[in-house]
Amino acid sequence: MDRNAGIELVLVDFDDTLVATAPRFERARDELFRLLAGQGFAEAAARALHHDIIDPDMRRQYGFGPHRLAHAFRETYARLCAGAGRAPDPALLERCAALGRAVVGTPPAIDGALAALRRLAERLPTALFTQSGNARYQLECVRGAGVLDLLPEDRIHVCAHKTTAAFAQALAHFGVRDPERAWMVGNSVRSDINPALESGARAILVEVENPWVYDVVEPIHNGFPRVPSFAAAVDILLRLADGR
Repeated sequence: MDRNAGIELVLVDFDDTLVATAPRFERARDELFRLLAGQGFAEAAARALHHDIIDPDMRRQYGFGPHRLAHAFRETYARLCAGAGRAPDPALLERCAALGRAVVGTPPAIDGALAALRRLAERLPTALFTQSGNARYQLECVRGAGVLDLLPEDRIHVCAHKTTAAFAQALAHFGVRDPERAWMVGNSVRSDINPALESGARAILVEVENPWVYDVVEPIHNGFPRVPSFAAAVDILLRLADGR
């Protein structure tokens, strides 16, 4: 077996694989639902409205990333008021929006993730594959997290929405013709694992304790490793590179 075990490219997810994005989002949502509960709206109803109706619409309008949350939080309150036959309080609308705006900024790196990325990039062709409705903002977060100290900017690929087609475009962007020679490492079955598997690539799922509800879907098959951290995924890839 050759040194790289036939691995031509490793694509690495950013949010909740290298940096802790979801906890900040979930804390903001929890604050929103507590605020709304104080206004007499049942938490279960608020959560269902937000996750199933409002947030999907805001993702379509504003893309993935934190900038949609101010709009989503305001609209969740406004829609609850409409259902109850109440006029929304302008001050409370602004409080909801402020909770959403508070998540903007570079997320903190996950312990050990950047050191693992360095080990990976030193041994195997590596690129970052991430999604956002605002590519410039996402690149600034990547820079702020320290990823550009380990990967050059031309190894960062930002798409609006990770789909099978977007995954194939990423492979083409980095010159990979045979998907079987590519790996995807990420925390989302929906956005990382399934697009890779559907494209014929290989994948490693980095499992997180409290995944975002959007990410929780069935994989198209279970022929991929599941690991507790990005560092553990790197260990697998480097063992393959060593022929072990």
